[in-house]
Amino acid sequence: MSRPRRQLELTEDIHFQTRSTGLAALVFRMLKPHHGFAAWVSAESVRLKSPRGVLKIPLRELEAVDLAEGGWRSRVWLRGASGVRAISGVSTRAAASLVAAVEHARRNWWQKALARQTEALQALGGQLRQLSDPSRFLTRGAFGELERQARDVAGALTGSWPKALMDASETRMLLDVLDFLQDPDLARAKANATYINNELVRSCELFNRIERRPLTDEQRRAVVVDERRNLVVAAAGSGKTSVIVAKAGWLIKREMRRPNELLLLAFARDARKEMEDRVQERLGAGAGREVKVSTFHALGLEIIGQAQGRKPALAKASEGGAGLTGLVKKIITELLADHEVSQRLIAWFEHQFAPYKSEHQCASWGEYHYYIRRFNIRTLQGEEVKSFEECEIANFLFLHGVDYEYERNYEHDTATSTKRQYRPDFYLPEYGIYIEHFGIDAAGNTASFVDRAQYLADMKWKQDLHAQHGTVLIETFSHQQADGKLLLRLKDKLARLGVTFSPVSTEEAFSTFEERGRIEPFIQLVKTFLQHFKGSRQSFEDVWKRADNMRARAFLAVFKPIYERYQEALAEAEEIDFHDMINRATDLVESGRYESPYGYILVDEFQDISPSRAGLLKALLKNRPGSQLFAVGDDWQAIFRFAGSDIAVMREFEDHFGHFERLDLETTFRCNDRIAGVATKFVLKNSAQIRKNVRANVKAGGPAVFIGLPGNQQLGLLSEALNRISKDAAKYQGKSDVLLLGRYRHQKPGKLADLARQYGHLRFDWKTLHGSKGLEADYAVVLSVCAGKFGFPSETADDPLLDMVLAKPEAHPNAEERRLFYVAITRAKRQVYLLAENGPPSAFVQELINDKSDVSYFGRAPEKDVACPRCKEGRLKRRKNDRNGSVFYGCSNYPLCEYTVNACPRCGTWLLVKAGEVYICRDCEASAQACPRCSGYLVPKTGSYGRFLGCSNHPECNHTRQLRVGHKPRTRERSR
Repeated sequence: MSRPRRQLELTEDIHFQTRSTGLAALVFRMLKPHHGFAAWVSAESVRLKSPRGVLKIPLRELEAVDLAEGGWRSRVWLRGASGVRAISGVSTRAAASLVAAVEHARRNWWQKALARQTEALQALGGQLRQLSDPSRFLTRGAFGELERQARDVAGALTGSWPKALMDASETRMLLDVLDFLQDPDLARAKANATYINNELVRSCELFNRIERRPLTDEQRRAVVVDERRNLVVAAAGSGKTSVIVAKAGWLIKREMRRPNELLLLAFARDARKEMEDRVQERLGAGAGREVKVSTFHALGLEIIGQAQGRKPALAKASEGGAGLTGLVKKIITELLADHEVSQRLIAWFEHQFAPYKSEHQCASWGEYHYYIRRFNIRTLQGEEVKSFEECEIANFLFLHGVDYEYERNYEHDTATSTKRQYRPDFYLPEYGIYIEHFGIDAAGNTASFVDRAQYLADMKWKQDLHAQHGTVLIETFSHQQADGKLLLRLKDKLARLGVTFSPVSTEEAFSTFEERGRIEPFIQLVKTFLQHFKGSRQSFEDVWKRADNMRARAFLAVFKPIYERYQEALAEAEEIDFHDMINRATDLVESGRYESPYGYILVDEFQDISPSRAGLLKALLKNRPGSQLFAVGDDWQAIFRFAGSDIAVMREFEDHFGHFERLDLETTFRCNDRIAGVATKFVLKNSAQIRKNVRANVKAGGPAVFIGLPGNQQLGLLSEALNRISKDAAKYQGKSDVLLLGRYRHQKPGKLADLARQYGHLRFDWKTLHGSKGLEADYAVVLSVCAGKFGFPSETADDPLLDMVLAKPEAHPNAEERRLFYVAITRAKRQVYLLAENGPPSAFVQELINDKSDVSYFGRAPEKDVACPRCKEGRLKRRKNDRNGSVFYGCSNYPLCEYTVNACPRCGTWLLVKAGEVYICRDCEASAQACPRCSGYLVPKTGSYGRFLGCSNHPECNHTRQLRVGHKPRTRERSR
């Protein structure tokens, strides 16, 4: 307690007065009026009057009244919530009377206050006693109401009651309430823990028989935890559908919901049919038929039909496949008649077909080459150029009718023993003009990974060469593209040199776009953007605000007329698409024209939710007060972004649906522990994925994840994998299932029937990776896990333009492809094979190798797989010189990366691989010294001054070392 804030001096002249209300009041008064003091004790407060003013202290705020006797005069202490006050100079008799009066008034006040709250306290006491053994899960909403009632009662009884009332029944009830309010969250947690434990016992029989095998502990907890909003985060093969069926059965069995109040939602017709069959089988024909099982689209159609009295016609294009592709292509063809739109489209295909990225924005040549491959940066004549800027120049020349040759040999011989023939970037044969594009910025700097001094020296050599021979050279630079002036400057320079421009016709331009494969990717981009745009329910104004670069604005300029014509086509046919169906249904629910009968909504595969479907869910939940949501999904398997799904809805569940309880299904019954371990570690490299600790129900007795790397084996990687599978499958009775998987449809192996005949105890099936979702097999074989255009991860991944219509773009590189790889690995129960048979190992395979994951290899040993020292991303592949048959190694990124290195100088066949400070041939074991300046090695060479050691990375590295007289490079004999 703090010291008294105020001290009042009193005289002994006191007497009693009676107020008109009949309440007793003790009045102290000074003999002289101008120094008068009085104290009144009423039914509600103590009032103190002094020359300084009147102080009123409510009785409810008083915590104690104490008398400090001091002989003839004493002191009265009034202790309350607002502080401590002392009344001094009072005779002991008067002070005792004052204390008695205040205590009497306090006791009366508290007795009346408690009496007014007796009914509320009794009701609260009953509810608080139920917390020791609650009959239902205490949701945050219901518990919040209990807490609010407790705070209302306690708020009406704030302060400290007299000790005389300590044993009163109302006081004991109030003490229970105050004790509860000390930590309501803890009280709720304890109550729910008790409920869960008791309910697990009560429903044990149900959980033992509801599915073919008894539910696991974590599945049972997922069922009995029953918040208003529930999210179950499940691992692959953890029994998601079993939990949904069990939840429905439990709600009905425990009479928490009637069967016709339940709505079970799936995303695809096949999944809906499987769930419907499971529900009827497990819950019985009666209850099973009353439970509503539907897809989102069928539900939307039903809502529209009931609210409007007529179901709308569904457009053929709504499936999103060939029908939508055909419609979008037809619309684009029709729009070509509009000159303004056709010119926008031509400009798009010329300049904006891919996002611009300069090599100055990359950390290595490999990163830049990956960008070039990913967005298929090729000219309209089909050349694979080395930069976006070169592609811009080539397309400009082509569309303006200027004939050119790409990287034609210079007309004068420049080749030497150490340098190949000079090939300028472009040559205009009709005018004898050369064009060189230089990758430097306005300050003359190169990309960080390029030797600036060497690059500028080469640049000057080219300029001097043209000056020496009198050939015409036009120079362009990377900084001009960054400034948006590259083509303007080029056109001006060409015009000054007398070049005439004859732009190709619109028909010829679009014929070229079609021939070069530009139209199909654009249609796919429009389709995907269209679905996300309609699903997000944004306006063009909203999306335009998110268009933060020239390419985004250029796309919206061509997308808008396509979208408007698409909507017109639907209106003319009196049809709607799937997005209209969901959006219209949502509007009808929100407006109240449809009244939801569903008190409990259960959603399977929630990771595939879209913003528009989430909007429909929210509308249904709001439409029926007290309704609940139970969502089950695995964000690690979110692989349908192209179809409108947005993983952000699941990751940000609370933002969309409010407070929720999260339960995890972490036990997988499909994959063994070694498959699950590799898959989990791999997918969690993306820190944005929801973390869970996956446990496998089956322990593997040996390696379970195998990587096949192409080497010199006689059998192909697929045959080698199937032989291994066949041997392992012989340990099991009956036939084993083998699922062959590919990233693309065209990767399907031919003649699966022949494989079935060759391996009689194996059953084969083929699926694309997206088509394999939800499937499982004893063995899985993933084909073409290699780098390249049709590799895995796909180098034709989603365009960043989609970020304009997605809630939140994904920051992690290849985020969806990483999840797709996780899906591929987790299809297998026993073993999974990852085959890199059609190119260098993909980034995903290389990651597994570099991370020393729990994988085994066959074919070429991974340590003999050498990264390109120039671009860092490519792998060195064995090749033969067409002229003399000699062996050399070149980068897998050729022609983007032209790095080559000779084979071992001793055996002439294999590659030298670094081992410490030396390089050793991976076949004959000859050795060479490592270059001290770069990642190359020193090889014997002959120059004008005789023999010397030079770097194998010449001309990138010019390091040399003089050979001592009589010195011979050392080699190490093959061990015997």
